Amino acid sequence: MRRLVLRLILATAAAAVAAVTATAVLVHLVDEHDRLRAASEADLAALVSLAEVTADREDLLRGIGRTPAGREGRLAVHLADGAAVGSSRLPPGVPTPGEVAVDGGTVLVRAAGPAAVEVFVPGLAPGTAELGLAAALLGAGAVGAGAGAVVAARRVRPVVAELNELTEGVAALADEDPPPQPRAVTVPETAALATALGSVTARFAEVRSRERKMAADLSHRLRTPLTALALDAGALGDGEVAERVKQTIGSLERDVDALIRATPTTPEGPLRCDVAEVVQRRMGFWSTLAAHSGRPCSVDARPPAVVRLAEDDLAAVVDALLGNVFRHTPAGAAFAVTVVRHAGWVTLVVDDAGIGVADPAAALSRGVSTGGGTGLGLAIARDAVESTGGTIHVERAALGGARIRLRFAAA
Repeated sequence: MRRLVLRLILATAAAAVAAVTATAVLVHLVDEHDRLRAASEADLAALVSLAEVTADREDLLRGIGRTPAGREGRLAVHLADGAAVGSSRLPPGVPTPGEVAVDGGTVLVRAAGPAAVEVFVPGLAPGTAELGLAAALLGAGAVGAGAGAVVAARRVRPVVAELNELTEGVAALADEDPPPQPRAVTVPETAALATALGSVTARFAEVRSRERKMAADLSHRLRTPLTALALDAGALGDGEVAERVKQTIGSLERDVDALIRATPTTPEGPLRCDVAEVVQRRMGFWSTLAAHSGRPCSVDARPPAVVRLAEDDLAAVVDALLGNVFRHTPAGAAFAVTVVRHAGWVTLVVDDAGIGVADPAAALSRGVSTGGGTGLGLAIARDAVESTGGTIHVERAALGGARIRLRFAAA
């Protein structure tokens, strides 16, 4: 950008200098021509005075030789008998006095008694040819400088336009969700700025998305203890205290739902955990809750079954899937959890004896729920399994309800 501005300044300065110099040269040329004409007319008047008093050829030749115009071969006398003394350029038939244009300049004619005297005034004063060439060169330089200024201006216009676009992108960075992607740039002067802005935008979008996903996932994890509290509150029976506890739990559930606002992002990085061990540990909680609510359950998870996922993330997946079972199946509906390792894959299967999932594709979308929930349970599971290169499937279970099958790539 600095070089472009410097070029523009230099081009403008060169154009100004060339214009001023060319004007000065032209004024000088005009002055030289005026002085030459005045001197030529003075020589013409002197020879007219001489030709009026004598017609002797020798006297006339001496008079011509004493004038600068005569010495330069631009002065002549036409005698009454038609003879010419000196260098004549006068075309025939020119009236006296008169002025006629000829090749290279102008011929002035004055009467001198029966004779006539002529003087030739060049269009360009002697010795100024070099100045004329200089004027032409300076004119060409002025044209070149003007063209350079135009080209520089054309280069500045796209720079200004792209800077305005980048400014609008920065202004919209905090307002739009997702943040706008910087537009492609074509001007080298703005390429570095656009690259830096693109990096900042990508980082900003990643941090914002990760922050929201973390808030949503943490909020979703809170639903597990809330579910246990809700079941325990149901065992309190009726009464003022029991009603107050139930209202408090309901308020907490609404607040948790309000916090769930996120979009999926790429996980921080691959870690390692044993799916079977995590399932066994989380089933210690869920099996107790199932026994308390009268739900038959079974678990078949034998280590090792290692995947590239953090233990907390996998625990969140297990809690999300089993929390869906408790929230979206009738009371007393059975469920089963199975972990199988085979041919480089670790499969986690959660079956239930509920009513199943009417729209599996919609159920896997973040924020979409077919049963009145938050729509995050299966989305959390999908993000986790896909981060390992695996897949998730919603099918019909042998128990009669839904089967959620997560296929992790083994570590």
